[in-house]
Amino acid sequence: MPLPAGPGAVRLLTARLGSESATAWRALVLRIECDGAETVWCPLGDFFGSGAGVNALENWQRTVVKGGPMTCRWVMPYRKSARLAVQNLGQEKVELKLSARIGAWKWDARSMHFHANWRQQNPLPTQPRSDWNYIAATGQGVYVGDTLTVFNPVPDWWGEGDEKIWVDGENFPSHFGTGSEDHYGYAWGDTRLFQGPFVNQIRCDGPGNRGYTVVTRTRSLDAIPFTKSLNFDLEVWHWNNFQVAYAAATYWYARPGAKSNRGPLPAEALTLPAS
Repeated sequence: MPLPAGPGAVRLLTARLGSESATAWRALVLRIECDGAETVWCPLGDFFGSGAGVNALENWQRTVVKGGPMTCRWVMPYRKSARLAVQNLGQEKVELKLSARIGAWKWDARSMHFHANWRQQNPLPTQPRSDWNYIAATGQGVYVGDTLTVFNPVPDWWGEGDEKIWVDGENFPSHFGTGSEDHYGYAWGDTRLFQGPFVNQIRCDGPGNRGYTVVTRTRSLDAIPFTKSLNFDLEVWHWNNFQVAYAAATYWYARPGAKSNRGPLPAEALTLPAS
């Protein structure tokens, strides 16, 4: 679906799906092209912060209503042209309504394209402990958030691992966390769901930390600017020796010409761990 000629910006993006199947939401991939470059390749559920399945979410940038629409308020500027598309990688026929509100934008030397990327690893061994890469990007930009979906086959806690973020090629990460749950706004492996303007835990199946967990964090005053590069790892640190699954969507802005190590992963998008 081509958008009106620019300069312009997507101000609001809304999706309504005729199915709440987790498989369908993962198999439907949002693709956005801005000024001739694909800047978004991300399964719909992960893009809107819902992760695996349809999970209620209310924060500053996104709203997910069970049985209703998913809404994204990221501003997505483009200079000359933009195109929205949803690709169905699966076999299930799904009714989808996608709408975009387009507004004016003054494109200048500070303007950036919005990016959303995704990766999954299934299975992911918890031993030996390792650093799992969310994204590595090159160019000039600002990192503004991520959504993590974890599938954990046991009740034991999965999230002792620290986030490690290197900016502009530094030798030691300037962002070095104190645990995955701290990065996502809570502590002590708390299984309770919560909503906040910038941090949310919207799914935790149980018992304990077994099954699916979905957590998301978006950044405003704590957004991370970079002039040359950014690398984001999360340490995989589990209390037990098992195979888990991680899927991470990342959100960032960048000047034209920026690149990342994330591209289309259609086979992974069709692989949803069974609970």
